[in-house]
Amino acid sequence: MPYFQTIAAMIVVALAPMHIAFAGDENRDYFVFLTTGKSTEGISPEVVKQKQAAHLENFGRLAKIDSLTVAGPCADPNKKTRGIVVVHADSIADAESKFLPDPYVSEGFMKAELHQFKTIVGKLRLITEDFTMEESVIAIVSRGPKWTEKSQDQSVASSYAAFAKKQFDEGKLGFAAQFPGKSNNESGRVAVMIFRGKDLASVTKTLEEHELVRDKMVTFQAFPQYMAKGAVE
Repeated sequence: MPYFQTIAAMIVVALAPMHIAFAGDENRDYFVFLTTGKSTEGISPEVVKQKQAAHLENFGRLAKIDSLTVAGPCADPNKKTRGIVVVHADSIADAESKFLPDPYVSEGFMKAELHQFKTIVGKLRLITEDFTMEESVIAIVSRGPKWTEKSQDQSVASSYAAFAKKQFDEGKLGFAAQFPGKSNNESGRVAVMIFRGKDLASVTKTLEEHELVRDKMVTFQAFPQYMAKGAVE
């Protein structure tokens, strides 16, 4: 079974005994991309399975202490972005500490890229009771070759926000956020969108036609994302 399907199934088991919680103050919320780190080559399958279980157990722990909003694996064809998590924390250091019990992150098999975010449209919520995993399309927006320090000015932010709101009003987009705040990395990621449904080709075409992409101000990656059904309101 592919990694993202295995993790999706394990998330259901890890979170199923708990209740429903809603996203809190976004000034304390950090969008986390779990990206590929060092290889597990040479480590026995049994040990990898143990680390994988501890990885999921940490999500359950964070949910119990109201530090988790959503968590789910990605099907990135480049195998770089493995999953997303949204956590509540008082600072970058506090957010990073949420992953210390996770051996995948603490031992370097994955990296946790943290971004304080501003919600443009939609809402995420944690569903941990009687749920199934649902496929959607995530689009990660990054700085393009024409990006400059002035690219975060009001005109660019307004263009992105207007696009997100239009897609949201048409029922195509479930959630969108920008990353104008604190971060622990230089990945170049500046925004994220989660589209409803599984039509990756349509999402890709729509984004390719956006002026910010055409002008090479930003680039994007879009691929399947798995979260609990109803996590994106």
